[in-house]
Amino acid sequence: MALIEELNQQGNFLFRWRSYIPGVILFLSLLYLPYVPYFQGNYNSNLYWLCGAFFVSFAGLFVRCFTIGYTPKNTSGRNTKQQVADVVNQSGIYSLVRHPLYVGNFLMYLGPVFILRDFAFALVYIMFFYLYYERIIFAEEYFLRGKFAKGYLEWADKTPAFIPRLSGYIKPKLGFSFRNIWKREYPSLFGIIVVFTVFDLIQVYYQEPTLRALDITGIWKPFHTWFFGFGLIFYVVTRLIVKTTKLLEVEGR
Repeated sequence: MALIEELNQQGNFLFRWRSYIPGVILFLSLLYLPYVPYFQGNYNSNLYWLCGAFFVSFAGLFVRCFTIGYTPKNTSGRNTKQQVADVVNQSGIYSLVRHPLYVGNFLMYLGPVFILRDFAFALVYIMFFYLYYERIIFAEEYFLRGKFAKGYLEWADKTPAFIPRLSGYIKPKLGFSFRNIWKREYPSLFGIIVVFTVFDLIQVYYQEPTLRALDITGIWKPFHTWFFGFGLIFYVVTRLIVKTTKLLEVEGR
């Protein structure tokens, strides 16, 4: 098999599993987390650090939301079985970077990595992400080049793959759809909330042994109640809306 075909095959395989394999980073982070002391030695200071890391992940979610808010149906989707594209998005954030959703994913996973405060681990994450998504991007662009030919190549020649340029923004043709974002990204928001709640609970468990010695429920702090509680209520309500109504359906999205 020619190398170009092999890379395409690998990319399509990783494309189908792209929602799960980065979880390896989260798993490794969890294994390392018990050895990470509180930031500045106390819970309140550590909570500020946790919030900073959360906003890194939230910035990634924002990039994803901004992308999806303007994109039409059958583009920028969560499809896993095969590549799908009715058009090549070239306006909005796609006029600045070719793969904005992967930029968003990078930041979303970078947030938990920041909690560890370990430069070497962060470099491992960056290398893993690069090697993993390089194959996926190759497969996607192989598909798009074959389907849209010259039109795709002209856009790709002037638009960076991953690091956005700072000029040349083109206003999208479609209007912004908050309902489309709500429908498609509510699992991502809940996922971030779950991850940060679990990470914080693990740190409390290992850094405050007196609490767990008295009562395992003692590690559950007020922060966890309102933070995770909001996420759970938001997820359940949205799930019911999506499954039982058409409130979040948007024509052409």
